[in-house]
Amino acid sequence: MAVQNLEVSTKNLLGIVLQMPKKEFDHFLKDAQKLKNREVELIRKIKTFDFTPEKEKLYCKLLKKFRAENISSEEHKILNQLTEELEGYGVERLRCLIEISKIRNQSIDEIMLELNIKPKNYGWISLCFTKKWS
Repeated sequence: MAVQNLEVSTKNLLGIVLQMPKKEFDHFLKDAQKLKNREVELIRKIKTFDFTPEKEKLYCKLLKKFRAENISSEEHKILNQLTEELEGYGVERLRCLIEISKIRNQSIDEIMLELNIKPKNYGWISLCFTKKWS
């Protein structure tokens, strides 16, 4: 079946859906609910991709030691693992946004605006070098 890129108003789409045979209509509703459930799951995941306050504190402590060139090899290994974890959160967050964008056929910017998802602010890392994290 060829896929067509059509502009369809909500009213027209509803009319088309209501004309579907019962079996096809039930299948359509089931698929729509799966997509909605997946969106909700992805939005929840986006909100969980972050360090706990304890990990932030450890990351800052190790980052300060690294910058002062006073870090043990074991601490450096932990710092690298935490850095990879933090970068991984960014990647996973973007994957979720891309999937939602595909489901809704909208840009990531539109999705973020519509769902009030802000770009991640890692400004707390600069606070590692203030007294807050001493």
